[in-house]
Amino acid sequence: MKICARCTLLLMFLFAPAAVAASESLWRVTFDTNWLGPMDAHLRLDTKDSRVTGKSISGVVDILRELPGDHDISGSLVVFEAIRQDDGSYRGTFTAPWHEGELSLRISEESLEGTVAGGAFDGRVSGARVTSADPIRDYKSVLAAFDDVMTTRIFSPDRLRSPAYRSFRAKAGEVAALATDDLDLLLGFHMAWQDPPFSHFSFKRSHQSAEKMFAFFDEYRVGFEAATVEFDDDIAVLTVRTMMGVDTIEQIEAAFTRIAAEEPSVLVIDLRGNTGGAFAVKPLLEHVIDEPVDAGYFLSQVWNRQNDRLPTRDEVMRSEPWHGWSIVSFWKTVQEAGILRVRFAPTQPNFDGPVYVLVDSSAASATELAADAFRASGVATLVGERTAGEMLSQSIFDVADGFQVSLPVADYYSMTHGRIEGNGVPVDVRVAPTNAMEYIKQLVSARQSGATLPEN
Repeated sequence: MKICARCTLLLMFLFAPAAVAASESLWRVTFDTNWLGPMDAHLRLDTKDSRVTGKSISGVVDILRELPGDHDISGSLVVFEAIRQDDGSYRGTFTAPWHEGELSLRISEESLEGTVAGGAFDGRVSGARVTSADPIRDYKSVLAAFDDVMTTRIFSPDRLRSPAYRSFRAKAGEVAALATDDLDLLLGFHMAWQDPPFSHFSFKRSHQSAEKMFAFFDEYRVGFEAATVEFDDDIAVLTVRTMMGVDTIEQIEAAFTRIAAEEPSVLVIDLRGNTGGAFAVKPLLEHVIDEPVDAGYFLSQVWNRQNDRLPTRDEVMRSEPWHGWSIVSFWKTVQEAGILRVRFAPTQPNFDGPVYVLVDSSAASATELAADAFRASGVATLVGERTAGEMLSQSIFDVADGFQVSLPVADYYSMTHGRIEGNGVPVDVRVAPTNAMEYIKQLVSARQSGATLPEN
């Protein structure tokens, strides 16, 4: 078949390596990250020979550079350098606050696409050539919408009047006034959150509304082995890595079925490094306790706006007990009720031998609720070190222009230890977390032999 000269030239253009002439160009790109969501930003690219360098165009560099913290900001928030490969793509390094990563790009005259691997910007990147770097959105309006959500939804508006929050809000106002793109606003928010007045807070963008996310939240599956059980002689070791996910609940249930079949004399529940999640705490507790446990209670804004005190024990006990598992239903109920008591009830198969629960300083949120309930029940001994002290319940709210805030809608108080946020849950036996399992083995051996217990 004969190919005309014009066709030959067209084919050469289409299939030639995507080289860009030596020049400087302006691009609007979207970093579709796994952490901060889709962020629209402006980049300036400089292509020369087989090399392309890029940097973000930011209006807040000077503000963020002055903030304390472990970050390295030179002249731009994002900087990268890549070399053209034989297949026409560009590969190189990507640098942003908090991390360095690998970058892979394909660039044509009018568009680019690729990936960033590693760190906060992990995900896809795509963009198109533009002629100006005007602000992408009205970021002062976004901040005003943010303020409205925080005021109307946070568990206690008093928290917004703390010096730490006021300092953050002032810095966020400076960022919003000068931000030119989503990158400016989101990185500015997170870098200004240096001395947090409360935990369970994040600010990002999302492809989905909060309402759509709620629709499948209770069916969320983590997709990995979140709970596993192993047997060491007469000791069952149940390791739970997260409290999130329907499959985590299923794995905990299956673990207790195995434990019932194997009949070990001692159960160790390892919660070290478990940063929380949702109501996977429910089966974890209820297969161990031998009578109902009123572990504690949540307080939301409905109570805190009407009262400047904590409820009495009688007021707590008169409230309806919560013993469900749906986190969406929980969020709705606690925000309407103002006070919500958490109750666990025994279920089968039930383990009735000695129980040891391992915790450390990174055990947080729902894991702290579990640790406290174990201790309050009287059926378990906590071993390790005091937990993180990050025990609030957060929910997600739409702000504006695709931005979302996750904020705490309820504070938690233990029946036995009071407020856990900022305090943590104390342990019964304090040992280095790395030595906790070995300590329990020695303890079990000593008790079985009648020997003197090891020093802790």
